[in-house]
Amino acid sequence: MKKFAAITASLLVSAALATAAAAAEDEAETVTPLPTLEEPIIQIGETVIAPNPIELMSITNLYSNPKGDVLSALAPQFVHPTGQVIDDWVEIYTWLGKAWIMVPNYVPDYS
Repeated sequence: MKKFAAITASLLVSAALATAAAAAEDEAETVTPLPTLEEPIIQIGETVIAPNPIELMSITNLYSNPKGDVLSALAPQFVHPTGQVIDDWVEIYTWLGKAWIMVPNYVPDYS
């Protein structure tokens, strides 16, 4: 008799969970549409084209600003410039935010 009661209780709990899951699915299917924008957020003249990545061939120091303090160093890898260049200094995106590296004779490549 105990086994029968345990099996019946298990079936009732399973049925209750299935009903709750089905109700949750019905609620999850309700989708609120996004509002229609009257005009695009980004206008044609506002697009930004970033220069192609730079390949670092050796360990390269990161600086807080051109000729500034050394923040860290990068192992050889590809880095992504922001487009800001001052003489041979190139601003790049890093895990520390924006930083500067020295790249002699750098010319941004947008191809």
